[in-house]
Amino acid sequence: MLFVQVALPIPKRSLFTYGVPDGMTVAPGFLVLVPVAHSYRTGVVWEITTEPTWKEGKILEIADTLGETPLLGADLLYLLDWMSRYYLRSIGSVATVVLPGRLEFKRKRRAIWQEGQEIGSLPDPLMPLATRIQSKHNGLSEETLAGDFGRKGLIANLNALQKRGLITLVSTWHAQNIQTPPIPDQEIRPAPTTTPILTREQENCVQTLRQALETRHFTPFLLEGVTGSGKTEVYLQAIQRCLELGRQALLLVPEIALTSQMIHRLKARFPETLAVLHSGLTQMQRLEHWQRVRNGQARLAVGARSAVFAPFADLGLVIVDEEHDPSYKQEGGVPYQGRDMATVRAQRTEAVLILGSATPSMESLANVERGRFRHLLLTQRVGGGATPSMEAICLRDPAMRQAMGRDGLISPPLHAAITATLEAGRQVLLFLNRRGFAPSLLCYRCGQALNCPNCSVTLTLHKHAATAKARMLCHYCDFSQEPLDICPGCGQLSLFHFGPGTQRLEEESRAAFPQARIARLDRDSVSSGQRLQETLDGFLHRRLDILIGTQMTAKGHHFPGLSLVGVVQAETSLCQPDFRAAERTFQLVTQVAGRAGREDHLGQAIIQTFDPNHYALNAANNNPASFAPIEMTFRRQAGYPPFRRLALLRFSSTVKLEGDFYCQTLKASLPVSGDVEFLGPAPAPLSKLRNRYRWQVLIKEKEGGRLHRALGEVMRLAEELTTKHIQVEIDVDPYTFL
Repeated sequence: MLFVQVALPIPKRSLFTYGVPDGMTVAPGFLVLVPVAHSYRTGVVWEITTEPTWKEGKILEIADTLGETPLLGADLLYLLDWMSRYYLRSIGSVATVVLPGRLEFKRKRRAIWQEGQEIGSLPDPLMPLATRIQSKHNGLSEETLAGDFGRKGLIANLNALQKRGLITLVSTWHAQNIQTPPIPDQEIRPAPTTTPILTREQENCVQTLRQALETRHFTPFLLEGVTGSGKTEVYLQAIQRCLELGRQALLLVPEIALTSQMIHRLKARFPETLAVLHSGLTQMQRLEHWQRVRNGQARLAVGARSAVFAPFADLGLVIVDEEHDPSYKQEGGVPYQGRDMATVRAQRTEAVLILGSATPSMESLANVERGRFRHLLLTQRVGGGATPSMEAICLRDPAMRQAMGRDGLISPPLHAAITATLEAGRQVLLFLNRRGFAPSLLCYRCGQALNCPNCSVTLTLHKHAATAKARMLCHYCDFSQEPLDICPGCGQLSLFHFGPGTQRLEEESRAAFPQARIARLDRDSVSSGQRLQETLDGFLHRRLDILIGTQMTAKGHHFPGLSLVGVVQAETSLCQPDFRAAERTFQLVTQVAGRAGREDHLGQAIIQTFDPNHYALNAANNNPASFAPIEMTFRRQAGYPPFRRLALLRFSSTVKLEGDFYCQTLKASLPVSGDVEFLGPAPAPLSKLRNRYRWQVLIKEKEGGRLHRALGEVMRLAEELTTKHIQVEIDVDPYTFL
């Protein structure tokens, strides 16, 4: 008899042993249905053995398989194993990240009359039910009986007949939504004759990438190009060559908002072979595209972070657009980094890897310096246009503040620039990376803010666009309440709107420019993909004059009519408890400013800030190349990535005293290690979230140390000390410290 190790989505234990029934065909990567306690669960076959690895009791058998071939190929199984070991998660929990959803088994039950049994005397409603089942020699399905008698009480009545020995309930399982892969059509159509003429820099990059694709070896590139330099066209040319060579290609983008224009260009160039994978699709749509990749009908896939797990058979090219973007890091669940997973997968499949950005991450730049990545540069905009001119407005200036007023968000220079831009028939983008009307209601007498009762954050004031009714919302737990007039701390009528938000900026803009057509683009205004697309299309086709938005507007978009970008308050990302705050601010400001002045118009960017001399803003304003050397020096001195690696041990409890005791016990028990140093335990910056109190330990790799050599022992210790109220998790390579 054969046995299998099955990965189940259970956090602490990885693999479970099951027997393989006679006549059943399985292999690593198959999706199977297996009994667990008193139910059934779906898992992935991980390994096949002739001897069971678990010998402490009865070994149950697989109930059914989902499909006739392995669902996950060898390279995806390798990726799962790598993720499990690197991120210290069970194989089962990692496997759930890969599956596209709605891959399930449906249980069907049939009631069969026991031969030789007589009905006798039965109460209603058992009598008509028994008579109906007896009339059919091979029994009746539960669905048929439900159609005859209704579902209410049916299960209980069937169980009652079975207890009397009159019927037998037979359960069978049927796989849903998986088809046998057809033979793919290998014909690749040539690129359209309207392919744009490349600049000399683009042509050099494309030739280098073509040569790498033809070697069929893993070759990683960092494609660094100023905004508007034509990185996307380089991607498309590389994709075309990859498909001509008979291989498959994957293009990752950081946000769903970026897929629309990219999909339009990909469909125009590769209409027959494109699949789209992102969370904005319904589960069935996502499964359909996932299946097209799996069976070879789609040779090119585009999507957000999780598309890195698409089931390619022969992946030859992996592209990560805007590789610096923090959206590639999964928060919650298995906290993987999509860019890093793309690198691992490209290496495993001998694919060419392209990481593209106008503002590369420090990690990627360090890989170039260490000789791990090859560096491709695009220093000029397509068409020879100049990068936008930049001007920094200091908001500390008393005269400026007086001119703007206490609650004003648009400075006189920005107001004048907007007026001139609109008069010229051009478009304006106002960037403020904070949604809502105001971040908080604050008391000017006692200083107390209106806080969420479930989280250690202030409630954000939102106004409904149609009714103008206001609500106070928590962006973490969705708690809401009516705004207050009286301060809960001192009881005075002294609450005022503190800080800017996109709703407030929209209100001020509409008052200042009443003739302008204005829209707002943030997570509150575009709750659906359709609304998002309508807003982007409206701005693209100049049905809007002013677009107000958060970081959703800062990357990847091409708006030919956009001439002016206003960064309303640069400090929203700069003043964060995070060693990456300066890097993110530089990237955001540079990226959003780069939306202006595309094609044949000169662009302008105005940055409003309280600290125009900060090196991140000064670099974005005057000399982008100066930022990385300064930031690298600070990182090296402080021992942060890319020079040392980090992990964050987080733990939380619904009972604060128990969490405090766990904190003290853990601190006394942390091992002395030559590989890492421990900072903490200490309360997390968000010390309470969704009614759970939170603490964390920052684990820093020492110079010459090995992070993972110590993490296993730390996690074992942390889990040994846990109680029923404590939850513990570890985040390797954390991107947020809140």
